[in-house]
Amino acid sequence: MQEKVQYERLLPHEFEARITACPVVYVPVGSLEWHGEHMALGNDSLKMHALCCEAARVGGGIVYPPIYYNIPGVCSADPARYRHDCTFIGEPAVQRTLLHATLHALERTGFQVAILTTGHTPGEQIQMMRDVAAAYDGAMKVHGTCDMDFGKEINFTSDHAAMWETSLLWHFEPGLVDLTQLSRDLAVKPFNVYGKDPRVEASPGLGARAAAVIARDMAALAARLLQGA
Repeated sequence: MQEKVQYERLLPHEFEARITACPVVYVPVGSLEWHGEHMALGNDSLKMHALCCEAARVGGGIVYPPIYYNIPGVCSADPARYRHDCTFIGEPAVQRTLLHATLHALERTGFQVAILTTGHTPGEQIQMMRDVAAAYDGAMKVHGTCDMDFGKEINFTSDHAAMWETSLLWHFEPGLVDLTQLSRDLAVKPFNVYGKDPRVEASPGLGARAAAVIARDMAALAARLLQGA
């Protein structure tokens, strides 16, 4: 059984023990967005939450539930095949207010360090994480980042529904990846999928390797931030 690190799954005595031992909270942010026909719409949040959980298991801390509210800078569904665009687009001002209020509430709970990190990585949302962290006016130390700030040793990058994202979700949630939804003809490029072809390059084994490296790097960042808190 995996070690419980998710805020919402902890009993009061478990929460008390974890925050006392390591007053770090991970705040994963993502999106509800088209990720090809082969991946779940909530991939960015699911992926980031799972990576944060692995980091907390490595180095301590607690993981806040994933935030699905995303801002413009998204990929739409294929209009040739779908009547409804499944991609959600929120308002930047609302996201900024939501994140700021969430961080203040977490500081009141007793956390000393927060890692605000997005698995949805257009420039607009990455910058939002950095801007919210820089503007935070409480005593808690807040660091704004994204998944592709980690895993440099394996040349990890946050592609879009391609090799890396498909591999990570396949590792964490195999029931949420179905490559049979994509054409078997490799000459047919999947719609709004950017990066190495997941039909050829993705695997749950690659996802497991990437998850371990990213989690280690995230835990190391948390330790450095906590030392300076």
